[in-house]
Amino acid sequence: MSVAFVVGLALSAVVFSSGVDLNSDMFSSALSQAPGVNTEALNQVLTYLQNNMWILYLGDALLISGIINIIYIGQYVTARFNISPWIIMFLIFFLPEYMIYIGTLLVIPAFIVCIYGMLSLRSSISKERREFNFSNDDELVRMYKIHHNLDESYKELAKTCRKNVRKLNGIYALGIVALLVILILINNMLLLAVLLMFYLFAFNLVLRYRAVSLLPITRLLYEDCDPEACASAIIYYCTNSKGHTRLKQHTLLAQCLIYLNDPELAQDVLISYPRKDAASSLQYWSLMSYIDYMLKDEDGLSRCKEEAQSIRLHYGRAGIMIQSEEMAAIENKIHLMDGDFNTCKKYYLQGLQRANFPFQQVDSCYYIALISFVEEDYKLARMYFEKVLEIGNRMYFVEKAKNYLAKIDKIYPEPTNDVVE
Repeated sequence: MSVAFVVGLALSAVVFSSGVDLNSDMFSSALSQAPGVNTEALNQVLTYLQNNMWILYLGDALLISGIINIIYIGQYVTARFNISPWIIMFLIFFLPEYMIYIGTLLVIPAFIVCIYGMLSLRSSISKERREFNFSNDDELVRMYKIHHNLDESYKELAKTCRKNVRKLNGIYALGIVALLVILILINNMLLLAVLLMFYLFAFNLVLRYRAVSLLPITRLLYEDCDPEACASAIIYYCTNSKGHTRLKQHTLLAQCLIYLNDPELAQDVLISYPRKDAASSLQYWSLMSYIDYMLKDEDGLSRCKEEAQSIRLHYGRAGIMIQSEEMAAIENKIHLMDGDFNTCKKYYLQGLQRANFPFQQVDSCYYIALISFVEEDYKLARMYFEKVLEIGNRMYFVEKAKNYLAKIDKIYPEPTNDVVE
């Protein structure tokens, strides 16, 4: 929105500094045709505006910011109150003037709220970082290098993904500039409403392509089960040409560290994760529950459950399903901590059937095998540990599975098919 304000100022300055005279006959004749207009008073107003052009610049900037603001407000309302986006588009299409007025009036309150939110978020992150004795993301990378290998072979993949994202960001920025130019040049409100809806679809499409451009990095963990490669690619993706790192993919990196058996560093990564909405908060507490289980922190697990229960996803049935799945995952960690193995085993067997990615299968197979080992069902434990070895690649479960299989071979040797003559 601040960008829209600045662009509005610039475009307004360009338009009015290119020789447009407010005292010209064109403006006077056009405005004087309105009923009840005092021509003498009108000329005085136009003369005052001509001598104080900053008022026009500021007005145009607020107007353009208001148009962008109403789009953001519409997106928030649809997510917050589970309203169909078509209702917002209907209002913009049939009541464009009123919607723009509302957006313009709310520009300053929205700007204040945004600034307050940004400052509060930064203050919270800085406080938590001080508590955990690290200053910035460069320190996290240094700690990562101490415990794990930063694989340079994935630097080119990270560069390619970063270039694609930058291209899409450029397209997004050019689209906004084009939209602002159209808003100034076109005076037909109905046509403006149609163009706004078109740009709304186009912007959402660009954002989807931007998310897809990161899939090559995500696949390293989700499909290849290689958390070290995925973490290396994320770090190179978030590192600039000067060697400074600013993490963006916090949740994916935290997942990588969980599957590298480094819950402490995963916890540090999530400290700077911006919980901007209900969905990101739910994802945060779900990952924290996994970390707290690995750290054997019962109080932390209980807090994760309480915080996740207080979140409300306003996505209708989809939101209810997502939240119920995350709550089931958190409660399962509590059951696992309490030794309720029958309940946990059922959960992991169901999770194995629902798993969409290999890394999820590895996770479920490992815990099914572990529970079976504790229950002394060595035959079943062997089967699932071997499945972990088959598809687990470089997840830390693989080394754990090898150790348990060695123990099983001593306790319950696998029968051979040799025939004694």
